[in-house]
Amino acid sequence: MNRRYRKTRREPGLIEIALTSDWKVSAGMSAFCIVGALVIVPVLFGGQPLLRGVAALVTPLAWTMATVFGCISLLRFSRQQAKSSLSSVGVGALRRTEPVSAAVNPPLSALDETLMPARSALGVPERPTEWTREVIDRLEWKRFEDVCCEFYRIKGIRAETTDLGADGGVDIRLFQDDGDPGRCTAIVQCKAWSQAAGVKLIRELRGVMAHQSVEKGFFMAPNGFTDDARAFAAENRITLVDGRLFLAMLERLTETSRAELLAFATAGDWTTPTCPGCGTKMVARDSKRGPFWGCPSFPRCRSMLPMRAADKRTYRHGVEG
Repeated sequence: MNRRYRKTRREPGLIEIALTSDWKVSAGMSAFCIVGALVIVPVLFGGQPLLRGVAALVTPLAWTMATVFGCISLLRFSRQQAKSSLSSVGVGALRRTEPVSAAVNPPLSALDETLMPARSALGVPERPTEWTREVIDRLEWKRFEDVCCEFYRIKGIRAETTDLGADGGVDIRLFQDDGDPGRCTAIVQCKAWSQAAGVKLIRELRGVMAHQSVEKGFFMAPNGFTDDARAFAAENRITLVDGRLFLAMLERLTETSRAELLAFATAGDWTTPTCPGCGTKMVARDSKRGPFWGCPSFPRCRSMLPMRAADKRTYRHGVEG
């Protein structure tokens, strides 16, 4: 997963942490505030007459914060449940609810329509009709991760993606144990980078495998791996999947599955990166160092991602045109 983004040194506030973290974090904050209002404040201030005024001010504030964090927890929980439900539906939903023509050629997003003249001038196809290395390379990091997960599901393997944010070195979990369906048997890391993945990333995956007692690991990176990375992976039960190998794997699918996965991969805006912090589509911005992807929710979310060379050419052509 491409989460190499920079942030300023400003530390996020409690509300920002709650809004961008797992629902359990905000639930814990709410519980702490409740304990503070019921136990901590009375113990610290209630027995001292001079401090009872402080208690009278702090207690309502603690209850207010408990309510705020509780509401945030409910919203985050609902969002994560909805995301899990959509992920479980996957490609099968396209097959059940949409005609084939609509699935293969979904409507263009607003960003696609805006950049279409520039992409056409650069010779970039508007909508691919078959899997190629170019299609794999153009997938934004989150779509690439979702496509990898969907590929395993098509192969009959239960696969689940992790939530946005710090993923602990795991993007996809695979479950293949018939005796214990809830046991994760392999983990997958995806990096849709424009450069080869180095040995440091493979070592990190091996560390996660050891920590979670998982015997198999897969690392999927379209632009390949360094020689050191390949040597380390070969010694540690880690399968490396570059763009060429992934394309071969896709080509071995049935024609119907291959077409449906392509429709899933290229539905809507499939090239503009997803914000790794809040999950919205990022916007192109310029700076003295050149164009980059920034979160439209700035300054609430300060996530940034570098642009790939092809994106820079398209962006500059669109601006100059």
